[in-house]
This record gives sequence, C-alpha cells and structure tokens, in this order.
Amino acid sequence: MYNRPEHTLSTLEGLAANGIAHVKAYLDYSDKPEVIENQKQILDIVHNFKGLNITLTQRTEKFGLAKSVRTAMSDAFADGADAAILLEDDCVLRPGGYEFFRQGLTELKDNKKIRSLCGYLFPNCNFIFDPEADLLLLNRFSTWGWATWADRWQQYEVDLAKVVSLFDTIGFSIEDFSTDMAILSKSEKFLKGQVDIWSVSWILLHYLTSTFAVYPKEAVIDNIGLDGSGANCEDTEVFKTGKSNAVINQYNWKGLNYFLENEEIIKEFMAINGLKTYPKP
Repeated sequence: MYNRPEHTLSTLEGLAANGIAHVKAYLDYSDKPEVIENQKQILDIVHNFKGLNITLTQRTEKFGLAKSVRTAMSDAFADGADAAILLEDDCVLRPGGYEFFRQGLTELKDNKKIRSLCGYLFPNCNFIFDPEADLLLLNRFSTWGWATWADRWQQYEVDLAKVVSLFDTIGFSIEDFSTDMAILSKSEKFLKGQVDIWSVSWILLHYLTSTFAVYPKEAVIDNIGLDGSGANCEDTEVFKTGKSNAVINQYNWKGLNYFLENEEIIKEFMAINGLKTYPKP
C-alpha cells in the first residue's frame, strides 16, 4: 500500500469477502504532503476495517515497489510459511478466488515444474483449453495477484543482468520467448537496477528453467489499477477483464495439459501490450 485509499479499500473488501481471516499489509514511506494525506486515509481504513485481522507494517523509510515485494515475500517465509500469496493494493480478489490459490498451493506443492500461481488471466487471447479444463499452463508469469512456494522463491535473483547472462550461457535468446522482456533486458536502466521493478527477473526465470505459471480459466483477480493511478502502468483498457459470475469450488488439478500454441498467443499479445505495464526502458 502507498497512495491509493479507494484501491486499498476495494482490495481489503475482496479479501474479507473470500473469508480470509488474517493478512499482512505493508505501507511504504513517503515525505510528500499529498501522499501523507492519502496515507492517513489508508491508515484509517486499515485500523477500522471489520472482518479481517490485518497486521500492518508501516515503513519508516522509502522502500519502493521492488524492495516492498521482495521483503514481503522474505518476511512470509522467514516466519515459517511454506507458501505465500501476494496482492498489490490494486488487485481485488473475486468471489471464490481464494480457493484457486489455496487448492493450487496444496495440490501442486511437490510439482517442481510449477513455479507460480497467477490469479489474473490476460483477456482476448483465445487460449487453447481441453474441453473439460479449468486451468491454463504458461511459461509467462503475471504479477497481478500471484502465489509461490518458499523453495521456488529461493531461486529469485535480484540482479537482472545475472539472469540475462544465464540465457547467453546456455545459448537461449530471450527474444524467442518474449519480445517485451527482450527489450527490457537490453535496457541499461533495467540491467543496472535503476528502475523500481522486481518482476522481470521472475518472469525470465520461468523461461530459463522451463517452469510454469498456472492460471484459472476464469480470472479470479480484478486489476483496478489500470486507471493511470499506478506508478508503472499507463491508463489502458486492453488488460481489462470482463465480469464473471463463475465461482469454481474445485479445480481439476490433475488436468494440467500444456499447449505450446498458447505461448505464441501470449507472446503476440504482450509484444503489442506488455510494455504498457512498465516504465520506459
């Protein structure tokens, strides 16, 4: 959390509606007067929110997005959790969404080919599914409401330049997997860690290790931050998912079939739209 009281409230309401009892929340530091005023509203929301036990950590120095995400995950695993779900303050959990994460983290815990669970599904992509399938396998990872396990997160590498060099070492071209990630991976600002972004390394790690993210056929996350209010995403409708009344109570975790064609579908979609969610390289 940082500067968007209305987004924070919607995110907390989504968690409470899913019957979640307890969450850890983090409020980043700012010395800007306009942000401080918004943070007073956020603190009021958090302290007075009913139906959800919130453990709040209020930063006393500026962390930024990347460090905030890394430390939130590290804190969860340092406390003994073997898995963690992370929602930024604009990722609203849809009804039944917690079941996707809860079941997946349990059912796929020992499947090391699965690195992440992603609750948001890219719209208008016409992915290929088996007739009875309710899950999708992709190498491409999405940050908008996701989860992973402690042993997978241990492999996260902060240094993007090191991750990029590993592709060169084994003779892989990032361009073959992802056009937008290839562009960011050539940017001196990104390679030198001068951009407040954590996700490029994690996205590339899925490709580098041939591991997968699992998505629900119906998105369980609404991203409400694509309104120009965020630090990195421009105001755009292209990622807006349609409303769904479908609540799946039990997913078919044994029916994880992979279609290579889906990688080409998401590659083409993100080649056009992916850089809309990142600072200019």
